[in-house]
Amino acid sequence: MPLPPLIKPMIMPDQPLPRTIRLGNGVLLHLVEGRAEEALRIDFLFSGGYGVQRLPLQALFTNRMLREGTADYTASEISRRLDYYGAWLEAYVMQGCNRLTMYSLGKHVEPMLDLLESMVKRPLFPQKNLSVVRNSNKAFYKINSRKVETVAQRHFENMLWGEAHPLGHIVCAEDYDAITRDSLVEYHNSVYSNSRLEIFLTGKLDDRIVEALDERFGDGVWGGPFALPAVDAMPAAPIFGRRNVALDGTLQSGVKVGFMALDSDDEDYFKFRFLTVLLGGYFGSRLMSNIREEKGYTYHIEAEIDAYGKKNAFMITTETANGYVERLLGEVSSEIELLRDELVGESELELVRNYTLGELCREYEGAFQKTEAFISVWQSGQPFSALNDYLEAIRTVTAEELRELARKYLVQERMSTVVAGM
Repeated sequence: MPLPPLIKPMIMPDQPLPRTIRLGNGVLLHLVEGRAEEALRIDFLFSGGYGVQRLPLQALFTNRMLREGTADYTASEISRRLDYYGAWLEAYVMQGCNRLTMYSLGKHVEPMLDLLESMVKRPLFPQKNLSVVRNSNKAFYKINSRKVETVAQRHFENMLWGEAHPLGHIVCAEDYDAITRDSLVEYHNSVYSNSRLEIFLTGKLDDRIVEALDERFGDGVWGGPFALPAVDAMPAAPIFGRRNVALDGTLQSGVKVGFMALDSDDEDYFKFRFLTVLLGGYFGSRLMSNIREEKGYTYHIEAEIDAYGKKNAFMITTETANGYVERLLGEVSSEIELLRDELVGESELELVRNYTLGELCREYEGAFQKTEAFISVWQSGQPFSALNDYLEAIRTVTAEELRELARKYLVQERMSTVVAGM
């Protein structure tokens, strides 16, 4: 009878960190070398995001409208130039950051940087285009407002941050109507400046590319002074307990359970992330094995850490038939109590350790993937070396530490629960 294959512990070395230089005006440029990539990735990150907006959706629409026309290019010209040079542009807004990410071949980087410079420094926010984008986004909002997962997420964040906090606001249709061109100009003048910018450059690097960036974004002071109120990073008053949100005609309910978890600089943070993976972060996790595989209450259930800048939320997310909601919540509660009461077995601990390290190997396989990891660390306010601190926590965490973390943080009386649909 053939022997089973030998299983060896997963080994992942510490990762080399970005090299950081300053452009002429002080803008930080983080360099991630990737000699195998013919393409370049350029990330522009402006500190701001939802955390400094005066109106709901103000940050989102400002960032989205940058590609809708500038003093140098119309919206159609921007699209044609991106297509002609084989480039790709993405725009994101988060709690503390407005982000533009462009992928381009290195030989075309100068015309693409010309385009980015015009979008960042000289957008026009044309009223006609704004009306089209606003109406399109409002239509998607109405569609999503019938989805139990989306509604559960909105109400969960409302409970997480509290009624009085801007990030706890549940967006409504009227918020779209309140967005005007003047509000976008106001936000742009306050946030898109060299004083709030950091750049990540990834790929096969040479001095020509750095010089091209310095010419366009490191030459002098540009952008207006910051003038918007900064949102308090602390939740005003989290709402604990359970909230039911009725949606007519739904066969399933969206379920969220969680709480405002540890800050990224907390000494327990990385090992708590490991505990979250063990509970519900992979296909064979405790939640999946019990609630999907054994009980059949859902197709998918997961536990994760969701970042809001330096702040982090722990959440368990799933959808289930309306008739299974109470039984599903009971099993979630039981799995949490098991983590608080019993030590994790050595075989399970090593399985999750190897799985997590293996996933990180996949995520850090190429330079572009590594940059995404470094940006996540940057957004948390931590030094880049925190990425390797996480690796060390995975390698060394013990069953006793996991039980103590569960007892310390997984306190169900301090959790928020949303059920949307039933």
